[in-house]
Order: sequence, then structure tokens, then C-alpha cells
Amino acid sequence: MNIRFYDTLSAILRPYYGLLWPSRVTGAENIPETGGFILCANHVHWRDCLFLAVRLNKRRYTYLAKAELYKNPVARLILGDKGLGGIPVSRGESDLGAIRRALKTISDGEGLGIFPQGTRSRDNSPTPMLNGASMIAVRANVPIIPVYLDGPYRLFRHVDVTVGKPVEIADLGRKYDSATLTEVTRRIETAIWSMSKAEK
Repeated sequence: MNIRFYDTLSAILRPYYGLLWPSRVTGAENIPETGGFILCANHVHWRDCLFLAVRLNKRRYTYLAKAELYKNPVARLILGDKGLGGIPVSRGESDLGAIRRALKTISDGEGLGIFPQGTRSRDNSPTPMLNGASMIAVRANVPIIPVYLDGPYRLFRHVDVTVGKPVEIADLGRKYDSATLTEVTRRIETAIWSMSKAEK
């Protein structure tokens, strides 16, 4: 991650996003002050990672993003190591390199951003979440912070952000079997979508 680029882009986008998509942020105190953690959010639009960087600027976040995005030179400049420092993930396969980079990000005391749905839900309707985030979460053994984005993005409409309390998984142990990962995913999913219901 290029910290200067990250902070400069965030500062540039803040008034722009504030005008086009005003936002109320609730629960920002649930984001850890220090140390590695995982931020899990619902996925509405490609700008989600930038929007959260602006709205939840208490910490910086390194995001997992589909490898196809990096084929676009502009996206690669913004998301790559010289920009936001994103981690490309090859979907549909076990990308061990991406998992290793994700775990190193967390062990270095940084925030890792993941959209567990794996793809966007443009109308923000609940869609199934995948076990990739759970695999990283069990291995990393750090706080899992659920976030709900109240999209979709419509000009001058509020896109509010709610940050929940850490998802508890300590009782499940450090097992990586399918049943454990599925249960972790269920808890993350429940935490995120329950914030959607709470707002209505």
C-alpha cells in the first residue's frame, strides 16, 4: 500500500462522496484502535472499498478484489501496490497466494477488507456469502468486524454505514473443516444482514 496515495485519495473523495452520497456512520467505535482485524461488508458497487475508506477513516484497509479488475490499467493503478495495495484473488479456485498475502496483512497489524458475497448485489438484496472470509478469519484469529452499507448508490441519497460488534467465533476452535467454516460464514452473514433489518 502506498500510504500517501491512500490518504490523498481519501481526502479528495471525502467532499465529493459527502455531496453525492451523504452518510451517517454508526458504530465506528467497534473498529479496533490497533492490531490486525478483518472488515466484512456487504457488496453493492465497485466503489464500496473507496467509500468505506472515506467513511471509516479511523484505520486503513487492504482489500481482497477479483483478479479481473487488475486487467484494467486504471483500476490496477488505483488498486495495485503503488495505490491502495489491494490483493487480487482468482475466483473459482483455491488462491493460496492471495490467502498468504491476506494473512500477512493481518499479522502486520493492518485491517483486511473482504466482501464475503464474492460479487456485487446491485439492488442490495441479500445474497449467499462464501466461505473464503471464514477460512482467513479462523486462521488469523483476529476480530471480525461486520459492516452494513445501506445502498444502492443513488445521487444525493443517503448511503449509511453501520459497524457492528465483533463476530464471536472463539467457541468454534481453530478447525478448518467445512462445518466450522460454514458456521463462521453464517454468523458473519447474520451479523451483516441483521443491521439491515435494524435500520428499517
